[in-house]
Amino acid sequence: MQKDFDWTIAPVTKEEFFRDYFEKKHLVIKRGQADYYSDLLSTAEIDTAVSTFGLSAPEVNVVQADKEINASHFSYENGFIDSIAVNQLFADGATIIMSGLQERIPKLANFCRSLESAFSARVQTNTYLTPANSQGFKAHYDGHDVLVLQVEGTKEWRIYDTPVELPLQSQGFNPHDIPIGEETDRFVLEPGDMAYVPRGLTHDAVATDQTSLHITTGLMVRSWADLMVEAVTMLSHHDVDFREALPPGFANNEFDNATMQEKFARLLGKVNRAALDPVLNHFREDFISTRVPRAHSQMAQIARLDTLNGTSNLAARPNLIYRLNDIPSKSGGEDQVAVSCQGLIFNMPAFVKEPLGYALSSPHFTLADLPGELDDSGRETLIRRLVREGMVMFLDD
Repeated sequence: MQKDFDWTIAPVTKEEFFRDYFEKKHLVIKRGQADYYSDLLSTAEIDTAVSTFGLSAPEVNVVQADKEINASHFSYENGFIDSIAVNQLFADGATIIMSGLQERIPKLANFCRSLESAFSARVQTNTYLTPANSQGFKAHYDGHDVLVLQVEGTKEWRIYDTPVELPLQSQGFNPHDIPIGEETDRFVLEPGDMAYVPRGLTHDAVATDQTSLHITTGLMVRSWADLMVEAVTMLSHHDVDFREALPPGFANNEFDNATMQEKFARLLGKVNRAALDPVLNHFREDFISTRVPRAHSQMAQIARLDTLNGTSNLAARPNLIYRLNDIPSKSGGEDQVAVSCQGLIFNMPAFVKEPLGYALSSPHFTLADLPGELDDSGRETLIRRLVREGMVMFLDD
């Protein structure tokens, strides 16, 4: 089964999630299927990663709610972790946090990519291995939405108030001036269960009488504030009024703010001229261009190009996100289509757009299935290029 967003939140549908829960309230899914998430990760794989991957802090962090632990307790001066010290701290009740394992473990990378397709946002993982009857963090809220996948063991979660609704990254939790509020919900996640916790919702979690392994999947979404800031930036590229310096001495006590009010109001009026499409296209291109390839076994795939023929079983790489942009000809030249995918942009003749789009979106096809008017040689040339770029792959026969 494809481990995508639909699978992650089943039996809740994607439509229900975005309508009733996303950025609104937490969601708990109890399944009674202990192995539901077991293919994503295991305690044994965490053990291997800590002991043999040669990781550094903060890729590995060790925390305990009632004890101060800093990196010097489990890492060397060069930043590499001391795996023996990490395991000793774990044995004494501390939680091991593995950040960014999706960059190290292909199956986690594929899982995150599938969620990125659903959210148009970067997705990251933090993995928490907590000893029985222990707690890693005190109550807090996160600056991004999370999906919590309980893989092994059990953990009790407590939900409190939302002191800051949908906080920005700059509105991080401060335990000294932000009250956690009254407890509003409490539940135990068992293996195969899931919880969605929107950003700003205060929570904490304690392992029960079993060692707990869960994956916290962070959704690094763009906000409307991000879009508006970018819109103003784009306006400033074309309007010197936005680029002029603030008045000299504006930080002095005697400065009269009223002298700036007229221009401030004028600039606000100009913001109405901002266009949505250029900003949204910029965000799209930025998301796609920074989504680096996850082309597993690419060396073996290229080696198979010598066997490419009309009956070869082919497929688009899973979870591709791409854009095909038409480029009209200039001075009587040939129309082209720009392919933007996996951090790469390249141009191809416009007449390959139809078979190109088919190849980048199809889970199974052969050369003969490609639509359009390409001849056999043209189809083979197109697929050779896409295999070399890590966008199409051979399937096992």
